[in-house]
Amino acid sequence: MSPFDKLFKIMTKPLVAFIYVSLIVLFFVYFDKPLTSYLYILDSRHGFPILSYVTRLGIGALYLPTFIILGLFFRYIRKNYECEARAWFLLLCLFIPSIICVFLKITLGRARPSMFFEAQQYGFYWFQLNPHFWSFPSGHTTTIMGVVMGLGVVFPRYFYALLLTGIAVALSRVLLTHHYVSDVMTATYLTMLEIALILYVLRRKSWLAPAWDHTV
Repeated sequence: MSPFDKLFKIMTKPLVAFIYVSLIVLFFVYFDKPLTSYLYILDSRHGFPILSYVTRLGIGALYLPTFIILGLFFRYIRKNYECEARAWFLLLCLFIPSIICVFLKITLGRARPSMFFEAQQYGFYWFQLNPHFWSFPSGHTTTIMGVVMGLGVVFPRYFYALLLTGIAVALSRVLLTHHYVSDVMTATYLTMLEIALILYVLRRKSWLAPAWDHTV
């Protein structure tokens, strides 16, 4: 069983899933506001400038063209079906969770921490096209978790190191007060479920099988 499959099996056990979701609710109701207010006063953005670089690893524009170019390169220039399959698989791990994330952001319309600091607006405002109300779930977290979990499927030997990288980026979103803890926790869990669903479909259809059949 691959490291990703092990993680998925653990995190989807009823008790574990219940505890995880309960923590998200507890943070939303009790802890998000005081913790974010404390971090805002702490001003990690200026105190720890490295966080501004770490958080940029969650920008989707870094990965989307890379995976497309790699897929086309290994298809038409240096033909390698295994590498091509990996590129398309990673593209799916980035693209599908990101689309779902944007849909949820607009539909749920949670106010970002900046709106709480400026206008005491907190919670869900539903069907918002204003990016100031796109806090839930975290887009940067969705992007980086999609990438590192996808890479972890392709390169299982490095799964936990990659996962730690994703967690670091997710934490940077909280420390920089761009998101609440519940935003990144939700994004992480949803992304894991979405990648598991992608894998389930691809494995049943044997599509892109070389992406993980000869992993290292």
